[in-house]
Amino acid sequence: MAAGFADWLFMGVLFHDRYNVFPEVRREGRGGRGRILLAQLFALVTAAGFVLLAAKLGQTDHRGALKLAAMIWLIGPLPLLLGNALFIKLDPFVTVSHAAGWLVKLLAIGIVAAWLL
Repeated sequence: MAAGFADWLFMGVLFHDRYNVFPEVRREGRGGRGRILLAQLFALVTAAGFVLLAAKLGQTDHRGALKLAAMIWLIGPLPLLLGNALFIKLDPFVTVSHAAGWLVKLLAIGIVAAWLL
C-alpha cells in the first residue's frame, strides 16, 4: 500500500503537467486502468523481492532494511532512470520525480519489511 501511494504521488501527481512537455513519448488511449493495475502488481513483486532479500542478507532491523533500500536504489532505479533521461525525451522534472518516487517506495518497503521480519 505504501509503495502504491509513493507511485501515485511521485509518478502520477507530482509534476503531472510536465508529462505533456513531450506528448509524443506518453502512451495515451484505452487501457489506462489495466496498466495501472499491472504497475501495482509489479510493485508487489518489488516488495516481495525486497522482503526475501532482506531476510536472506539478515538486514531485518530498521537500519539494515533502510540501508538495503538505499543501496538497491543506487544500483537499480537511479542509474536506469538517469540513463533513460539521456536517450528518451523526458522532462527533467519527471526524471527527478520518478527517482525520488523510487527512493521513497523502497524506503517504505524497507520500513514495512523491518516491521514484518
